[in-house]
Amino acid sequence: MIKDISPKVINLVVLLSCVLLVIFMPFDKEVWYDETISMMCSKGLNPNSPIALSDTSRFSTTSFNQLNTLPNVFAATVIDNSNSFLYNACLHWFTSVFGNSVSSYMLLSQLLGALTLIVVFIMATSFFGNNFFVSLTVLLLYIDVDFMGMSHEIRAYIMGMLFSAVAGHTFFKFLNNGSKTVNLFFTALFSVAAILSHFLSIYIVLVLLLSLLVVYKLSIFSVRNILALLLPILLISIFFYFSLTGIQIMSTQNDKIKAKSLAEGFSYIKVLLGTLKFISLNFKLVFPAFINKYAVIIISASSVFVLYFFAFKHAFNNTVKRNLHLLFALGISSSMFLALLCFKSGHYTALYYRYHSFSIPFSTLFITYAMWILWSKLKNQKIRLVALVAIFLLPCGVYYAVAVKSHEARLSYNHMQVAATIVRDNVTEIEVPDWGDAYLIHSVMPADYKVDYVRNKVSTYFTLKNANGSVKIEKLAKDN
Repeated sequence: MIKDISPKVINLVVLLSCVLLVIFMPFDKEVWYDETISMMCSKGLNPNSPIALSDTSRFSTTSFNQLNTLPNVFAATVIDNSNSFLYNACLHWFTSVFGNSVSSYMLLSQLLGALTLIVVFIMATSFFGNNFFVSLTVLLLYIDVDFMGMSHEIRAYIMGMLFSAVAGHTFFKFLNNGSKTVNLFFTALFSVAAILSHFLSIYIVLVLLLSLLVVYKLSIFSVRNILALLLPILLISIFFYFSLTGIQIMSTQNDKIKAKSLAEGFSYIKVLLGTLKFISLNFKLVFPAFINKYAVIIISASSVFVLYFFAFKHAFNNTVKRNLHLLFALGISSSMFLALLCFKSGHYTALYYRYHSFSIPFSTLFITYAMWILWSKLKNQKIRLVALVAIFLLPCGVYYAVAVKSHEARLSYNHMQVAATIVRDNVTEIEVPDWGDAYLIHSVMPADYKVDYVRNKVSTYFTLKNANGSVKIEKLAKDN
């Protein structure tokens, strides 16, 4: 009976199952520092804004709501460091429709994660047709721990991953389907969207640009192609023109990190081993996640290059070879780029799993594309199936299961609970130690609730006042 089901139906069932799991799977959630910044910026608020640093002592909900405009979202983003404006703007709109609960903030990322799965499904179908490699690609992406985490995080990484994947898809269409200018336009447009979601997606865009020059050389600069690139270039130029202050703030932030790291020392070997480990994990050879030994890391990373070599040797034609090269370059771009950032900066900040997010769809596709090439070279069906499950799907599945089981939502901020208490007890005034505390509480309050915020700099408590008196709640805020 199962044999009678078409591969297309199986692929659609796998896709639908993964999409539903991303959106509806229970996930304990407590926000951490970076997420609070995204939440506040989406409301046009920033703890480092002039208002927050002034001597103003009282603010009403009405005053805060008046700041909740798209221009102020941009201004708050620039004060942060100009990064993730497109995400903050979407979060601004999304929560205005779905409300200010933490689950609403997180829902945007879940939906973006679902869309990423759909885009990768479409890409896999364009490569493999309707066979089980499409399902394998979707499964390997869904159980990727980075993908799982970012699709439940109130940060811009999953949006950057989505737009990077769309840019990659339209690029392959341009490359393999007649070099149509419309596909080049959408590649550039979604590349800009990826950068405006998160600046680090630039490593994906750089690979796409370099590939255009390698494949087409000077012929890429036709009049039609140049015209197609004008609008995306204009959009990103306007953004950076008006957000230059934020870029300078980012540079200052990096200088502070570097100064702090100088006292701790810096090792090129540590960067190299960290890079090799991320190569292994991103390309689904997750053994270093279980055995964090140098030998395991080196062997796992080396296996990725061995797989690349044998897939290239057995590629059917030049188009397949070119696709293989490009998927590998896109998949490994994060590791190479972030390692170079570490070497340049003299610290390890770039060795962070979130920063690899934008290459994950491509490293996943590379693995299934390489296996698709080699699949026809092994004669015994059972050997092929066991090898696929044993080397990739099973370890990734176990790694995912362990990550889900060990996930523990740790309370870093009690501002959400304070907001709930305000609504429950009909609080009309609250004293806060800092305006940043008021901003965060306001960010999760119902839009129509009225309360006055009063700053008391010498207090470490929230003091909630209503008709029955007042109650103090000690502030909890772990900014890391």
